[in-house]
Amino acid sequence: MTSARKSISINTTRQLWTQCGGFCQNPSCNKPLFREVEGSSVSIANVAHIIGHGGSGPRSDHELAEHIDRDGLANLIMLCLECHKVVDELESRFSVEKMQAWKKAHAGKIVSLFSIPDIRDERELLIEVNDLLEENAALFRECGPYSENVLGGSGGDGLIIWKKRCLDTILPNNQKIIELIDRNKRNFKYPWELYRRMLEYKIHADAFQDNCLTDQKINDYKLFPRSFDYYVKIQLGIDSENPQVAEKQELEFRYNTVQTFIERFLNTHSAIQSLQELNRGTMLVSLCDGRKLKVFVTNTYFFTNYTLERVLEVDPAVDAIICASPAGKYTEEAKKQCIDMNVGLFMLGEFMGAINYSGNRYLNYLTRYDREKRKDDLRQLTRGAAPPSGTRVFVFGSFMRRKHYNDIDILIVYQEPADSSGLELFRSNIERMIRNRFGNSDLTIASEREFSTLSFDHDNLLQLYP
Repeated sequence: MTSARKSISINTTRQLWTQCGGFCQNPSCNKPLFREVEGSSVSIANVAHIIGHGGSGPRSDHELAEHIDRDGLANLIMLCLECHKVVDELESRFSVEKMQAWKKAHAGKIVSLFSIPDIRDERELLIEVNDLLEENAALFRECGPYSENVLGGSGGDGLIIWKKRCLDTILPNNQKIIELIDRNKRNFKYPWELYRRMLEYKIHADAFQDNCLTDQKINDYKLFPRSFDYYVKIQLGIDSENPQVAEKQELEFRYNTVQTFIERFLNTHSAIQSLQELNRGTMLVSLCDGRKLKVFVTNTYFFTNYTLERVLEVDPAVDAIICASPAGKYTEEAKKQCIDMNVGLFMLGEFMGAINYSGNRYLNYLTRYDREKRKDDLRQLTRGAAPPSGTRVFVFGSFMRRKHYNDIDILIVYQEPADSSGLELFRSNIERMIRNRFGNSDLTIASEREFSTLSFDHDNLLQLYP
């Protein structure tokens, strides 16, 4: 009897990140799960199964194998790419009990770092919380996605600095704020108003962590609740601007940055004939090929299906939406919904490339950077999946042509006579690794003789290995 695979939930991933603190949980490694490569942050984090799937997975012969949820939190550990490969290939040296002990000891170290004090004076606790909020706010003003450091820069260094500050300061501060209030809640009269307001803040902190640490995005992403910061300051007697006033001022500020993007990039674009501002968020873009696009420009930090509904309430006739925040993102679900509605959803750089094309190539435009990133990531995964000698691996199809894809088409070509066991192990490894990183894959295995007879609808066959 084998256990069926299922996707690991966002909530489980959050708990794993909380336990690991951003470091490999192998005690002889403990390396950071983000590596800096030529100024860019690269994730080397891997969610590893202590007891693997199926009857032949790593440690799958353990007595607990038939009694646990193999995709549950208790059976998962966060490792770097190298350690994941080592513990699975040398499974006899890394027992279930040893890996469980790693995880427990590591989680204990992370908890101890916070050293949450027992506080019975509410003002003292509020001061602790406010100091952490102030540090986060200062970093957001100086390094955040709407700071002059990001908006005024052209080399991308501002965004790199912002991501570093998120990882080394803002995320730990968020966690400490939550722990300070949660662990001391029994010290104050029930119901405790600060605890209730913290729960709203926690929704934002969880979503922000997802945005920083994983590729799993959620549609109910909650922005920073200004009312939480306002409440803390009012209780301490600190003058603070009403949240509604502050949000209005911030919207005005963000609107001005949209104008900056338009003047700096779009006015001189070779594919644009003219630009006409229709209102504070919408413009009419006349292209040199005769098309006219009604474009809604938003500086929303995180664009979701919910955001799309709000945009369409303002103007249901838009042809394109630009997410102009340089640190912003949109969800895959929002992108897919826009494509289905024949509406283009782009980051600014994507829009500048997409308008050179029409139809599906316009809606599904994939930047050269994204294409190269996908190729490099697949190459890394392929090398790490132990391909047998003489094997060639190719990728083709929509993954290399389109922003939104259904699956990843992989072709494995082997030399005869085939190393059946090595080929099956490689197929299993690469399928698992691609699913964990990108989603579903469609694998085809062919001999060199069979490969010579194959034809493809699109000429985008790319060799990944060797």
